[in-house]
Amino acid sequence: MNATKTHGQDSNGTFIRYFQPPMSMTAPEYLRHLIGLMDGESRTTFSIWRLPEPGGDPTKRGETFIQAAGSADKLAIEARVMTSDGTSHLFAVGRQEPHNGETTTVPISDKRMVRVFTNEIFTADEAAVIFMTFYLTDAVAQPYQLREIDVSVPQSEER
Repeated sequence: MNATKTHGQDSNGTFIRYFQPPMSMTAPEYLRHLIGLMDGESRTTFSIWRLPEPGGDPTKRGETFIQAAGSADKLAIEARVMTSDGTSHLFAVGRQEPHNGETTTVPISDKRMVRVFTNEIFTADEAAVIFMTFYLTDAVAQPYQLREIDVSVPQSEER
């Protein structure tokens, strides 16, 4: 077991491994690189999560995670974070600016897409900062807002 391995990662929900930047990159650079590879076609999702125990099995997810879907220039971000009542909930991440009810779609696979408010769209540069904060704190920091997602309602639709 290697205690320096604290997080897992996956792309497209399949390529599961430890989140461990190569020696030539810092964690922020590595996150920006991985998120920047998302093209909305063959690479549509990326996520990281804290392992239940350092160095443990990367396929075993903890209670919290953060994930992005889409392409490097149009990403939707969701995070499962712990709330004040000690339970984890799934949230869409957004800017504080109003969305006026306007929505847009973001691909999550070659067949499915998710509809989000326009203030919930980010670039790879913005997403990398949000992911790095989550990596360090297991939370989404200000100035971003969280909109709880009702997981009992289907969230995706056909492309």
